[in-house]
Amino acid sequence: FILCYKKDFISLLNSPNIPNFFLLYGAESYQVEFYTNELLGKFDKENMLSLYFDDYSFNIAISHLSEPSLFANSNLLHIKNDKKIPAKDAKELIAQCQNNPNNIFILELHEGDEKVLTDIKKQFGSNFVRFFPPSSASEVNQILSNHAKFLGLNIDNQSLLYIYNLQNENLYLSASELNKLASIGIKFSLDEIKERVYALNGISFDTLFDKIINKQSINSDYFEFINDSSFNEIALLNMLFRAFYRLYLIHSSIKTSGKFDPKIVLGYTPPPQVLNKLQSQAIAIKTEQYAQIFKFLNEIEFDLKCKNNIDKECYLLSAILSLQDILSKNSKF
Repeated sequence: FILCYKKDFISLLNSPNIPNFFLLYGAESYQVEFYTNELLGKFDKENMLSLYFDDYSFNIAISHLSEPSLFANSNLLHIKNDKKIPAKDAKELIAQCQNNPNNIFILELHEGDEKVLTDIKKQFGSNFVRFFPPSSASEVNQILSNHAKFLGLNIDNQSLLYIYNLQNENLYLSASELNKLASIGIKFSLDEIKERVYALNGISFDTLFDKIINKQSINSDYFEFINDSSFNEIALLNMLFRAFYRLYLIHSSIKTSGKFDPKIVLGYTPPPQVLNKLQSQAIAIKTEQYAQIFKFLNEIEFDLKCKNNIDKECYLLSAILSLQDILSKNSKF
């Protein structure tokens, strides 16, 4: 089977039949890096060569795999990059592994564009896995809880979600915050975390989203939010989609049963003030408006990915203002 799913890859890690060449990729940097390290840990690292980003050289890489090691039983090559290496390079490096089972090649790509990676994925056959951002609060908690446990931290799920939301739903940055906390203590309450963890760019996504949904002016907040080196338009669009989808799940539950159980619908129970806010926001949007919102967000994503002659930052701001117009029509806000 094709190992394109995380659950299949985790099963592979726990089996004795691990391929000696493998591609791990995706825009979700934390998981790409974490599971690459998990995979590397399955091999003998005595003769391991790691080439990071601009240090990559095909001549150095092929030389490492083609020359027998005098001091180890295998040659392990690990390449980490945020752009693909030439497909012909990958083909030759993989050939070294196919011809010699003592050669191992692990390619770690922090890139999530399927179109860009089509030719290089083809070289790896079925030996690849793609990592996506967490699709639920429970998945976020599972990932960050494991990281906290590894650090010896005692932090509850509510606090982990607070950190994740404050870091604009970025696992890598959230894990970095946990690393900082671990350097000063082992147990933190939510109030203590609020005193020590700050939004990356001065404004959290939740703050921006509340202003969007309440149809308040967002211009200055938007430009403050995007004023960060890690910002990209598709990531913000995905965050908007997830935020509206969360409200839609609450809206649907209330409409069909007259109530909603946050543990079942969301996978966790937010603090009472957050819970009340989410319920109010969810009900204030009509069912037909949700359909318009999701259709509109899909159209914006298409434009951002396919149109090269637009100012993406300004285009996305204009789109969010149009989104506020959709919310204004027959709104209960």
